[in-house]
Amino acid sequence: MYNGTEGKRVNLINLEEVPKSYKKEKLQYHFNIDSPRSYVNEKTLASFFGAMLEVNYLDIGCNGFSHQDGSSKPSKSHVNGNNGDFKYLRIDKSLKCGSGTSLNIIKSPDSLDYKRQNKWNNALNKFGWKSMLGWSYKHKGKKKYLNHITHNTKNHHHHLHIQHYEPLFKEIKE
Repeated sequence: MYNGTEGKRVNLINLEEVPKSYKKEKLQYHFNIDSPRSYVNEKTLASFFGAMLEVNYLDIGCNGFSHQDGSSKPSKSHVNGNNGDFKYLRIDKSLKCGSGTSLNIIKSPDSLDYKRQNKWNNALNKFGWKSMLGWSYKHKGKKKYLNHITHNTKNHHHHLHIQHYEPLFKEIKE
């Protein structure tokens, strides 16, 4: 149990310790974690798996949720593993790791796989994240926004931020 905000305790799970790949019949995923903020809570982990299995992508780059104690410094909005950051998906489907490897859609808009990114955004929304921060891109000379993004948010030209986590869970007790 960890304490990221005064008086609130949540169970956090380290993404470094969960299976990074899965494949069974038509369901598959592969992701990497590219941040020291590698902790999610139980519900967000379930939603993360659900979204990945919804799209079946093998190139999900996670830029972090929370630290082990539930804090999120230097960010203020990733407390207790609810909100997270993801790299934009590339047309070449490469999964890069390390400093400076996130796709900058201002500098390289033609590398953005906006069709797959929109499908990924829809899956994240379906599994609980009701708000997203990001950046616009240009397609055939027209300015467009990815699904669930309504405006450019400062410092989000190289990653998608998911927030306002409101999942619909049905708890099954045996």
